[in-house]
Order: sequence, then structure tokens, then C-alpha cells
Amino acid sequence: MALDAAGSPLYQRIAQTLQAEIEAGAFAVGSMLPTESELCARFDVSRHTIRDALRVLGELGMVSRRRGSGTLIAAGAPTTRYVQAMRSLEELTQYAHDTQYEIQRVERVAITADVALLIPAPIDSAWMRLEGIRWRPHAAEPICATAVFVHSRFAEHLHDVTSAEGPVYDLIERRSGERIAEVVQEISAEPLPRFAARSLGLRTGAPSLRFVRRYIDDSGSTMLTSMNWHPAEHFVYRMRLKRDG
Repeated sequence: MALDAAGSPLYQRIAQTLQAEIEAGAFAVGSMLPTESELCARFDVSRHTIRDALRVLGELGMVSRRRGSGTLIAAGAPTTRYVQAMRSLEELTQYAHDTQYEIQRVERVAITADVALLIPAPIDSAWMRLEGIRWRPHAAEPICATAVFVHSRFAEHLHDVTSAEGPVYDLIERRSGERIAEVVQEISAEPLPRFAARSLGLRTGAPSLRFVRRYIDDSGSTMLTSMNWHPAEHFVYRMRLKRDG
């Protein structure tokens, strides 16, 4: 992945530039963006990089792309829905860096039966629980409410977690020296629990999409598990599948 001088992916920086120009009215809603070839020449990057940048704008609801028809300006600002698309651990890492996790509470807890199935972990085992909300930069509303359960052997590494930079799992890897080998994700439709509803300003039991991500080490054990509740009406999860060969 190509990075700019600041360490951000080039496609992300190009997407931000085009987003700012669309919001400023440089490209009118209903008009067409320059072609991929023209954008490649303008930014001196590959077609692959431009397509990734346009994908970001599409996920924001600002452009619509059709094969052979070019890229249409669909909106002058990002839509209220948050669109998440992930195809690799690298994109999950980028998502964590592009958003902000505001941790509101950290405590040691004994795992209850319902949570034990999700981590997974023995009932009554001791874990660290981080509670908070995740924000998109400059957004008026949070993306989701999040609870992160971290194995108690990492408790000493969380002493300043509320002010530390970067995602929790990255902090655990850097400070412990242990490696995350894979992430298992499960998505289900669930009612908002009380803490998530309170954090999001919604009613308890409102419909949501719950994302459970288990971060697993080389031995197959869970290092930490995050649970994210997204308001159903403001969230889209997108996958793109390509045929092998």
C-alpha cells in the first residue's frame, strides 16, 4: 500500500482532497468527475489507487460509479449513514486509525454467561472491560457504541489506555510483544443494550447491528474481543467478492 509523507494511504488522501472539492462546489451534484485516466495524471498515481479513492467516496454516498459510464456526483456531502467495508486485516487497521474510540469507562469484570459465549471465555473469569463510543472525524453523531473485553494478563498495559494513541489491539501488541494472528468477525441483528443506547442517545432495545470481533493469537486463544452496536438506520456493511482466477 502506497503511503504519503504523513504515513496515510495515498488513496485516502486523494479521497479527502476530492471530498473537499465536492463539498466546496468544484464539482456540481449531478455532474461527472474527471475520468480515471485524468485523475491518474492529476495525482500522478496508478489507476488502482484512484479506484480505491473513488471507492471511499462511494462508501460516503458522495459518488455513484457504473462500469462504462464514469463517476457521477451523487451528493455534496457525506450521507448520514456510515458505510463500512473491510477485506483484510490491513483495512481493519485503517478503519481503527481513521476513526476515534472515546473510552468512557475501564474496569475489571467477572464474565457473565451471555458474554462468555461471545469472547469466548469461562464464566466468572476476570477480564478488563473498556466501554465507550467510536466517532468519525468532524461527525455530529457517533458511529457506534463499543465494549472491548481484554484478557486480564494485559491489564498492566492498559494503565493509560484512555489517553493512548491508536486502537486498543495495536497498543496490546506493541506493549506485550504478543501477536494477533487473525480476527474472527460475527454480525447479527440485536437490540441495543442499556449502556449502548445511553451512549448513542437512543432507547434501550432499539434495533442495531452488532459486530463482534475476536482478536486471536498464534495459539488460537482470544487476546481481546470487541463488541460494536451500530444503529440499524445509520449503518451499511459492504462486501465485494471477486471470482478466483
